Amino acid sequence: MSEQRPDFEGEGYAEARVEARSRPSIIWLIPLVAILVGAFVAWRAFSERGPEITIRFKTAEGLEAGKTQIKYKDVEVGLVEEVTLTPDLKSVLCKARMVKNAEAWLREKTQFWVVKPRVAGGQVTGLGTLLSGSYIGVDLVREGKSAREFEGLEVQPIVTQDEPGTQFVLRSDREGTLDVGVPVYYRRMPVGRVISSELDTDDDFVTTRVFVQAPFDKRVKKESHFWNASGIDVALSAEGLKVETQSLVSILIGGIAFDSPGGETSEVAAAETVFPLYASRSASERHVYLVRTPYLLHFDQSVRGLAVGSPVEFRGIVIGEVTDVTLDFDPAQAKFTVPVTIAIEPERFGRGNTTEQQRRGVLDRLVASGLRAQLKSGNLLTGQLVVSLDIHEKAPPAKIVWSGPIPELPTIPTPIEEITAGLTQLVGRLSRLPVEQIGANLKGSLEALNVTLKQTEGVAPALTATLEQTRRALASTEALIGPDSSVSSELRRALVELGDAARALGLAADQIQSQPDSLIFGKKGNQ
Repeated sequence: MSEQRPDFEGEGYAEARVEARSRPSIIWLIPLVAILVGAFVAWRAFSERGPEITIRFKTAEGLEAGKTQIKYKDVEVGLVEEVTLTPDLKSVLCKARMVKNAEAWLREKTQFWVVKPRVAGGQVTGLGTLLSGSYIGVDLVREGKSAREFEGLEVQPIVTQDEPGTQFVLRSDREGTLDVGVPVYYRRMPVGRVISSELDTDDDFVTTRVFVQAPFDKRVKKESHFWNASGIDVALSAEGLKVETQSLVSILIGGIAFDSPGGETSEVAAAETVFPLYASRSASERHVYLVRTPYLLHFDQSVRGLAVGSPVEFRGIVIGEVTDVTLDFDPAQAKFTVPVTIAIEPERFGRGNTTEQQRRGVLDRLVASGLRAQLKSGNLLTGQLVVSLDIHEKAPPAKIVWSGPIPELPTIPTPIEEITAGLTQLVGRLSRLPVEQIGANLKGSLEALNVTLKQTEGVAPALTATLEQTRRALASTEALIGPDSSVSSELRRALVELGDAARALGLAADQIQSQPDSLIFGKKGNQ
């Protein structure tokens, strides 16, 4: 059966025609524009992204991904994006995204730390984080090689790179470490702070780094002296008690002080200059002598109060110090001695350029003249001893022993020992006296005296009566010849008359001598 197609012709229908379009539809512009806008936004976001860095911290305290900011001078310069543990579980890795153009600041010396409340060196920092929360602080540096991985600091640095000033290095073989942040004083005014203080791993020195603020860093000269100003420095000398301290803060937390004896004319010290750190101001003012000659002394008495560092004096002037005190035993003689090693500084005598042979000759002559070493009390309150060298003309002959590794100088006992020896000799002499015989004789004499006293007991009443009669006679005599008695008055009158008679007799004798015939013819009249 064949299919019949209807015939629309003649019934008012038009024939449809299909034509190809030459232009795309406008509807396709919408997704194209969206793609372009998205690509631009993505490119813009990617181009404005800053570099990604990694900071290693020991703990993640105060760190939170997506919230913890990185700030420089309270301006946000980055944001923490991820906090993870290291494979060895010993630390944490903090990945952060910095702002655009931060590449110029990310150098090897750039430092990062977590800002939180801290108390160090008498200063309180990070109080603002109590309300806003912790953030990462950064000290941006423009010099050095570029870097993307950093070691985070456990504490905030005392000094940042943008603070004007100069750093110096102090070394000490005796002083302990100082707390970070303690002040540095110049003429009792704080002008800096301690940056770090630690013991060297390769040496027995304590290295302390200090920062002196500008413009006071120009006060640090090449001849400047630094000393530990912690606590109170008390010194007792012949001038009396001397107490010195920098401030109340230095008493509580410590500090370092410095001074420049050279004055304004001295050359300013460069950064990183190494200075010795002295124990006190008085120690810093002592002159340093380079030549030190050791000598050995042997004492056989107690050296309580003598220690390493005790002074060696010559007639009251310090010429060295004690460097070692030991104990030695001689089995052959069963005797203990105390070897004491001293170091004498020849430059103190103003003749540091003399040769070894010349010094030997001078010392031999001095010892021959009586030069001896002796222990003396340096301070009655503390009991400190000093080694005193002086000329003792009455000392027994002695010589210097040059044969040993260290020359040995002769010694003499201390003054107390000399007194003790004298007392011992006196006691020995007294012990040799015949005390028993003297006691027996004294006992016999006392017994004879006792017998004599008993014999005189019967005579005592008669003797008493005689003494009474004698007293009465003396009283009568005093009444008879006393100044107010009649006998005394008559006696004075008789003496006056006797004087008048003597004068008359004298005149008659003169008359007879001048006129012998007056005895016959009488006294002649005046011619």
